[in-house]
Parts: sequence; C-alpha cells; structure tokens
Amino acid sequence: MLDLGTLAPQIQTFFTQTAQKVARSIGFVERVSKMTGAMFLQTLTFGFLDEPEASLSELIETSRDLGVPITKQGLQTRIEKAVPFLQEMFQQALTLFRHELPLDLKGLNQFSAIFLTDSSTVALPPALKDEFPGCGSDGSDAADKIQLTFEFLCGVMSGISWQAGRTPDQSYRGELEAIRPGALYVSDRGYFVLSRFRTLAEHLAYFLSRFDAKTALFTITGVPLELLTWLRTHAEPQFEQDVLIGTQERLPCRMIVVRVPQEVADERRRKAYETARRKGRTPSARHLELMNWSLFITNVPATMLTLRQVVTVYSVRWQIKLIFKLWKSECALDRVAGLRRERVLSELYAKLIGIVVMQFLLAPYRVGERELSVVKVVHIIQHHVPQLIEHLGHLEQLTGALQDLAERFLQNGMKDKRQKRLTTYQEIRASEALFA
Repeated sequence: MLDLGTLAPQIQTFFTQTAQKVARSIGFVERVSKMTGAMFLQTLTFGFLDEPEASLSELIETSRDLGVPITKQGLQTRIEKAVPFLQEMFQQALTLFRHELPLDLKGLNQFSAIFLTDSSTVALPPALKDEFPGCGSDGSDAADKIQLTFEFLCGVMSGISWQAGRTPDQSYRGELEAIRPGALYVSDRGYFVLSRFRTLAEHLAYFLSRFDAKTALFTITGVPLELLTWLRTHAEPQFEQDVLIGTQERLPCRMIVVRVPQEVADERRRKAYETARRKGRTPSARHLELMNWSLFITNVPATMLTLRQVVTVYSVRWQIKLIFKLWKSECALDRVAGLRRERVLSELYAKLIGIVVMQFLLAPYRVGERELSVVKVVHIIQHHVPQLIEHLGHLEQLTGALQDLAERFLQNGMKDKRQKRLTTYQEIRASEALFA
C-alpha cells in the first residue's frame, strides 16, 4: 500500500509554488502582499475543508492560522477577482492529483479503465441565472449542473465540468475528449446517445448503458422488433440477444434483459406515477409494463463479460451517486454562502479543490483487508486540517503529518462489518469465480 507521506511534495508544491506561478500569470496578484496567491488558495481550500459552511469571519481565522492576518473586507476584495485564479487551480488539481494504483479485481482489470459518468445539480442564487439558468418551475431559476467522470479502478476524478442546470445530460461529451482504448464507459439512460456509443466503439473502447425503450430495435439481420412484444415472448428471468439499435445508426450491440422482482417493479411504477403527476401527465400502459425488466446494451463481447457479469459491473455505477452524496452531505457543496457571483463561484471552486485533494489522499487506501469508509476518512481529514496547515511549509513535517493521517485511516476509518448486505467491492469479489 502506498506510503501517504510520499504525496507530500506534490501537495506542498501545488499549494505554494504552483499557486504563486498561476496567481502571477493570471494577474490575481499584482503587488507585494502577505496575502499571496498561495496564501489565498490555502485560506479558502483549508478553510472550507475545516468548516464546509465557513463564513468570511471563519475564513479570516484560517488565514490568521496560516500567519497572514486579514480583515473581512480585505478578504472579500480578493474574492471579487479570484474566480479565474481558482478556476485554473482547480484544473491544475485535476491534472496533478492522480494515482495509477488500480484495485485488484481480476474481472475488471481486463479493462484499461472503468469510467463512470453522471451529474448532480446545485441550486445557485438568482444573480447567476443568466450564466447558469436552472429549470425553473419546480427547480431553481439558477443552477449549476456538475458533470463528473470518475475512474473507478484507480479512484481518480478524471473530469469535472460545469453546465447550466437546464442543460440535458445527453449533450455532455466531456468523457469523449480523450477516449482511452480498452476502457469501459458506464452511464445511465440520461447519456443514451447512439453517436456517443459509436464514437467509443470506433476508438476501441467499450460502453455499458441502460437501454432507452424509445429507441428503434432490430434483429442482427435487420428485422424490426417491437420491444414489449419481444420481451413478452421470453419467460426466462434473464437472457441476451445480439441486436441493432437506432433507425439510422443500426448500431450492433448485445441486449441484456433481466426481469426484476415484483417489489422492484412496483416501486418503479410508484415513482413513475409521482414523476408524471408533477408534470401533469399520465404514464402509458406500455411504460408501466416495461418496468418489469432491466435492459442493458453493451459492446463488450461475451468472452469478456457474461450476462451475469454485465449486471454486476453495471452496479459499480452507483459509486458515483455515493460520491455526489458525500460532496453535498459532508462537504456542503450544495450550501454556498453569499449572493454575488464571485463569492459563490469562489466557494464552489475552493470546495472542489479540497474534494480533489481528499480523493487523492484516500484513493490508495480504498480497499485492503477491510474497506475504507469514505465518510469516516473525510471526517478524519477535516479534523486534522489544523495540522496540515501548520506543517504545509515544511516538507519533512508535512510528510510526517500525512503518514500519521494514513495510520488514522487504517485505525479509525474502516467500514463496520456488515452481516446482511455486501458492499459493491465485496459483491464483485464474491463473483470473482465468474471472471475465471
């Protein structure tokens, strides 16, 4: 397992030399002052790590802990021009804080990477509605949709970008900017775009997605299939068939079909009725009946993943849901102070930088003899922010502080033993025989 102390030089360089260089190049720092670009970055990042809902008064206390006293007005003045600087430091963090230490999972390590993509929306003050228009009606007039691509095997935040809250997920193409051959891209129906799947296949990558039941379906020889009629002809609980999808695309793939338990289907229908009610609609009989099945499409050959393995691997996608939940519940990403654009965006960028750093620290310890509890580890990191601040300027002391942090991860950051339900990692481990 990685010695966390070896990460000290990267962390120190980012918060000192890199911050100073970027601050000067962007023009954030124009004159000599104790509140340098590095100190400003440290103040906001560690201030929000220590107290996710920190006020300006609490942030200036963090600045004082760093040895730079500043008034509330002085900090506010710097925040008003900090967005370009923090935006660039966030991109630097995404590039710098990455590991190449994949989980030891036989069936998944046959892929060069496993990318999970999903989004989560954060409501913003009305002042940002022109830049980040929300959905209105039952949503916020201003909202930021955060698109995340998470590489599961190494635990890396591969890409994080912002869109207006009303932007549909289907328009997102961020994960296609640098497609990795041999990688598996997993997404839900919100990203179901046939051209996206074809692009992945053309770059020798794999896709796995829930199927959009409105999509035209054909046999591999081109005979049209009416989805519901076709499903009714199969009594078995699960099956697969090679098909073509899309009227124009005619994309070849495997269709995986799994009949769900009655209670699952009933819960799906309950949610469908609730969603339709909010929109003043009534769900169709076809839509309700289709909820008896889970439908997946993939171009991964059966020699790499069997039907059961496809279903098991797709369950990994829920990890990204847990990440968003953590960001909001423990890092207060959905609770930003202030009403003005610069205050709000500075806080969001500073929190995301802290999140990327935390992921960098915990990723190597995700799985050992016992699994790490990400929530417990985040609490441990937050509790030790004062020690990190104290030792940031001294490499040897920072190395020791990070080594101490790792010991605390292993002592107090493990998941409690479960008796009834397996974790995602345990489920994959339990099915390792399937991948032999």
